[in-house]
Formats: sequence, C-alpha cells, structure tokens
Amino acid sequence: MSIKGYKVFRPDWTCRDFQYEVGKTYKHDGEIKICKQGFHFCQKLSDCFSYYTFDSDNKVAEVEAIGFVETR
Repeated sequence: MSIKGYKVFRPDWTCRDFQYEVGKTYKHDGEIKICKQGFHFCQKLSDCFSYYTFDSDNKVAEVEAIGFVETR
C-alpha cells in the first residue's frame, strides 16, 4: 500500500526530534499509534496547519507512506 501526503518539518528537517533527509526512506519498527508512535503525516495539506503553529522557517514536503498505514 502507498499513500501520498504532507509533512511539516522544523527548518533543520527534524520532527519530534527525529532527523530526516530529503530523498531517504525510513522504517518504523514497533507498534503504530496515530499521533503518538510511528511516522505521521497529513493526507490534506491544509490539515498540517491544524497540528503546527505557522512558522515561515518550517519546511513542508510531500511524502509517501509505503507499507502498513493507519488512518483516521
């Protein structure tokens, strides 16, 4: 399964103290809990700003989730 979405990052490409790099693929080992455990993103770009205070220095990227994906 593959789902595209959007993710907000700090200016240094971190989110929740995890360092990301553009073009890389990451795998979460362990249980997935929405907004608590695992990698997270929004399927609609506008939803990103419900979770983050606007900061013009932040980065927003299109992402693709591959494999098991849990959605609301």
